[in-house]
Amino acid sequence: MKNENKRILIIDDDKYFVQSVRDLLTSEGYSVIYAYNGSEGLDIAKGEHPDLIILDVMMAHDTEGFEVSREVDKNPELKNTKIIMVTGITKEMNLPFKFEPDKSWLPVDEIMEKPVAPDDLLKAIRSKIG
Repeated sequence: MKNENKRILIIDDDKYFVQSVRDLLTSEGYSVIYAYNGSEGLDIAKGEHPDLIILDVMMAHDTEGFEVSREVDKNPELKNTKIIMVTGITKEMNLPFKFEPDKSWLPVDEIMEKPVAPDDLLKAIRSKIG
């Protein structure tokens, strides 16, 4: 398969979400690794150098994903790693606004609201890493 050399790291505390996205991506030929919290995810990212990270926001605490995205951006070996943030924070916290990628505050490539349709997620991934 053409995607077999593309590595995707899923960082999300929702085990069902991780399993369903992992199944979807492996069926498309991607190599998938995962972590259920931000610190484990950062450790894996540093060791595995994924092409793309699918990152949740609310895990151990409400802003964990934001912090992980900044740590990835600060790391010279990971700085060019694409990040798709997938979150339900806007609905969960009843926020009157949506988050947008920001080079310094939120260094991600795209933000998608949960629940995400599988086709939309695949389309976003393909636009970032092929």
